[in-house]
Amino acid sequence: MSPRTVSPRTVSPRTVSPRTVSPRTVSPRTVSPRTLAGLLGPVLLAACEAGAAPPPAPAAPEDLSLTPLQSVADRPWWSPRVPTGATLPGSTGLTARDCGMCHAEIYAEWQTSTHAAAWIDPQFQVELAKDPPVAWICINCHTPAGDQQAVGIDWTPADGVREVGRSRNDRYQPVWQQEGITCVSCHWRDGAMAAPHADVQAPHPTVYAPDLAGADLCLGCHQATARVEDALICHFTTGEEWQTANQDKACPECHMPQVSRAVAPGAPVRATRRHTWPGSLIPKSDPPPPGFDAVAASWQPGVEAHIEAPARARPGERVHAQLVVQNVRAGHRVPTGDPERYLLLTGRVQALSAATSSTATSSTAPAAASATADPPVIAGARARIGQRWLWWPVARQLDDDRIPPGEARTVDLEFVMPQGPARIDLSLEHYRISPENASYHGLIGYPGHRLVQALSATVLPSLPADLPPR
Repeated sequence: MSPRTVSPRTVSPRTVSPRTVSPRTVSPRTVSPRTLAGLLGPVLLAACEAGAAPPPAPAAPEDLSLTPLQSVADRPWWSPRVPTGATLPGSTGLTARDCGMCHAEIYAEWQTSTHAAAWIDPQFQVELAKDPPVAWICINCHTPAGDQQAVGIDWTPADGVREVGRSRNDRYQPVWQQEGITCVSCHWRDGAMAAPHADVQAPHPTVYAPDLAGADLCLGCHQATARVEDALICHFTTGEEWQTANQDKACPECHMPQVSRAVAPGAPVRATRRHTWPGSLIPKSDPPPPGFDAVAASWQPGVEAHIEAPARARPGERVHAQLVVQNVRAGHRVPTGDPERYLLLTGRVQALSAATSSTATSSTAPAAASATADPPVIAGARARIGQRWLWWPVARQLDDDRIPPGEARTVDLEFVMPQGPARIDLSLEHYRISPENASYHGLIGYPGHRLVQALSATVLPSLPADLPPR
């Protein structure tokens, strides 16, 4: 991910954890400093803004070492995953389209994925243009093959991040560059293609690679922490979160569901995996790529929300309800990846007409439109769940209330019971980039968020039999 301009403003000190948000507390603000965009590769942040004080002269890299999880086949992170000029005998080429000549179904799945948009993503392109001298740090995750890169980079950890040797790449394939993260990004093995089975028969060389089922390949890009300059950092901690949670599943088990099929004409039908990687299911384009809706139909989010409230309450009684969101499926924190990602949990209470009590129920159900034109809102609460950072003059994390595996975040919601039913509505949204930041970067119409879940529950007035005797 490329450096970006960020505001020197800090996050409002009134931001609170959603674990115990009271209904009288203004919800945690959803406007963060102009932070980074949600992308696939390492995150780089540069703090400068028109009208702000100019940034200090670049310092020598404080720590450009990457975590042990970032070693992929002993490849240094500053080198392309697939070497420049690589060839595969017996194949039509190394692009995703070339692979799709035989692996048509997998190719169609890949086209729906965020990996396929890793380079062409408008948000990423905006970020790359922010600070071109250091943008090279991002490209080996967004375009991992040497022939996808227009410029060759000559750099060692002893050099400053801006002290880079550059040379024209005569093997550069711009069409391949547009494909972003392709088949060879994970399957390349020194002149052969990695296969999940030992007895593969193919027209090109293959090697049995059981590591395809593990986490290391994924974490070569999805785990990266480094301080490059005071306000220029790389911060992706998905692998660290996964290891801390001591999960018994590796990335592919959730992000690449298993399916039985033949992966190419003439191949045997056997267990393989989907190549869709839906993640948070926020596409990089509007409309999304063909086939995206089919992926969405079977998608399950890592979190689930529910409403805890009494079935009945006396009119005039103070009712205590809770909005709960729990990490029930993800083996890492939610949200994960880009520090700008956040969940927005919103609740409101509406006073319905007394006539509604004959049809309303107290069970939690998917939200639906009320028969009343516009019932009055009598209470509400909102919480932002994510990381908060101070980016200037030295980038540092202020707090982090993302949800680890198995844990939950709860928002309190209190209201006075009306004469008729009270309906509680809950919405849970996932933001990859805030609307303010999308607008700031000119990303009008860019799909920066999606609704994860919407629910409602109705609290009914107590029946006469429920009331205590006078």
